[in-house]
Amino acid sequence: MEQNDVEKKRGKSSKCLVFDRRYSWVIDEWKDPSEEALSDARGMFCILPLANSFVKAATQSINLAATSAIKVFERPNEFSP
Repeated sequence: MEQNDVEKKRGKSSKCLVFDRRYSWVIDEWKDPSEEALSDARGMFCILPLANSFVKAATQSINLAATSAIKVFERPNEFSP
């Protein structure tokens, strides 16, 4: 990120002429991947999918624990040492 700022101040461009077999000669512009990844998202992420996954995992764990407890209470002879 600092390097891009330095290059902009010096007037250097991150563009270069590249030959591509599909498109012939094209001007390619290199962009910092970390800046591009956050360019549309403005550095934010959505909490809803994360919360949804957490609730699903918690629900599955509770259901498994409840099902196991019910099996133990219904047939205690099978699970006693």
